Amino acid sequence: MAGWLAVAVLVCIPCFLALFAYDAVAIFLFRRGEYQLVPFHDLARAVAQDLALVIVYAVAVTPRVITVVAGYPSRTRRSCLIMLGLGIAWYDVLCASVTRVLAEPPGFGVSLVVLFVIPIILAPWYVQWVRSWLPEEQ
Repeated sequence: MAGWLAVAVLVCIPCFLALFAYDAVAIFLFRRGEYQLVPFHDLARAVAQDLALVIVYAVAVTPRVITVVAGYPSRTRRSCLIMLGLGIAWYDVLCASVTRVLAEPPGFGVSLVVLFVIPIILAPWYVQWVRSWLPEEQ
């Protein structure tokens, strides 16, 4: 259980921090959202949504990548999991940006597939790809 929790936390924290930074920039710098006069309400709502999204990602992605990173040295494992969290956040921000330019929002099924199924399927491959870029530990 402790190993599973450590993997989930290493994925969650960078993902949440990156999504929080994106929301803060979008709300305070670009003044986007429905609470343009009271941006802290918009930020609070965005943080709650980000937290829920990150928890779902951690619960769904951790079982898929825990076996992949099990044999990695600890520093490599931490680096790969942190990069996975940042990659998921980048993917989520990219999806949000594309959604904003669409004429109408995608349906519920398409949203589920794009936001959850694709990252869950690609997570083990992404961790292995990140590992291929890291130097070998002695």
